[in-house]
Amino acid sequence: MLCPVFGHRCELVRRWAKAVGGGLIVHFRGEPNVKTGFLLSVFDMVDVGDVDVVQQAAERTDRVVAQVLSDDAVVSLTGRKPVVPAIERVEIVGAMRQVADAAIFDPAGPLKSGPRDVVYGRTDVSVGTVPVDKWLEPRQIVVPSDELGQTARLSSTGGVLGYVPGAWDRFHIGHLNLLKRARQHCQRLVVGVVTDDALFQAKGKYPMVPLRERMQVVAAMDIVDAVVVDFSSSKLAAWNQVHFDVLFKGDDWQGTPKGNRLEAEMASVGASVHYFPYTAHTSSTALRQILASR
Repeated sequence: MLCPVFGHRCELVRRWAKAVGGGLIVHFRGEPNVKTGFLLSVFDMVDVGDVDVVQQAAERTDRVVAQVLSDDAVVSLTGRKPVVPAIERVEIVGAMRQVADAAIFDPAGPLKSGPRDVVYGRTDVSVGTVPVDKWLEPRQIVVPSDELGQTARLSSTGGVLGYVPGAWDRFHIGHLNLLKRARQHCQRLVVGVVTDDALFQAKGKYPMVPLRERMQVVAAMDIVDAVVVDFSSSKLAAWNQVHFDVLFKGDDWQGTPKGNRLEAEMASVGASVHYFPYTAHTSSTALRQILASR
C-alpha cells in the first residue's frame, strides 16, 4: 500500500487502515512497477471458494484489490438481491489478510491502475460483460489443521493473548465486529471454532458450513492470529490447548450461574473473562432463514 505521508508501499499503513474505523478503505495510486490483481466478484456470504481465489490472485500479484459488485449489479445479473448488502460485503472481504484494498465496483471508472495489472474473476460467479483477464477456479484444497491453528508459533512474550470461541457459521458482519472488539483488548487473538457435533448437541441442528471450512474462513481474517478446534464446552480444555490470558464471551453469561462457574474456572488458571454487550445484528440463524426462503 502507498503510505499517504512518504508515498511508498507500507505494510503498517495497510494494517492501520484495516484496524481503524471498521470500513475505512484506502485506495492506491498507480504504481508502474507493482502488479495489482483486481478480483471482481460478489463475495456474498464469504466462503472457502472466495478465500481460495483471493489466495490464487495473491500468488500471482504483488497485492490484491477486491472489487465487489453492487447490490443493483447483483440483482441485474441474478434477478435477486444478495443476502449481504454491498457495504458489509466490502468490509468483510477487506478484512481478509491477503486483500490490500476493497471497494464497490464502479463500472464507469477504470478497473486497472497500472500497466501490469490483471483483472480476475471467479469461474462460478457471473460479472456480466466486464472484461476479465483471468478466471480463477476455486480449488478443492484441504488445509491441514496445524496450518490453520498456529498456536505453537505464538510468542509467549507478545502481550495479552485473547481467546474467543464460537460457531462462526456463514461468516457475517456481526462475527467480524466481534473479532474487532476482541482484538482491541489483546495483542494476539486465537479463535476457537466449535465442532459440528457440539453445535448439533447444543442447538439441535448442524451448522450450514462444515467445521474445516468455517476454520478456513475465520483464519483468512487479518486480525486473527490462529484458529483452533473448540472440542469441549469446558473452557479449561481450551485453556490447556491455548494458554490464553483472557476469554471473551457475550454479556448474556454475566451474572448467571454458568458465567460465575466460567469465571471461577478461568481464575483457577490465572485467566480472566471479558464480557461484550450483545448487539442484535445479522445472525447465522437469520441467514439460514433467508436461504431457506429462496
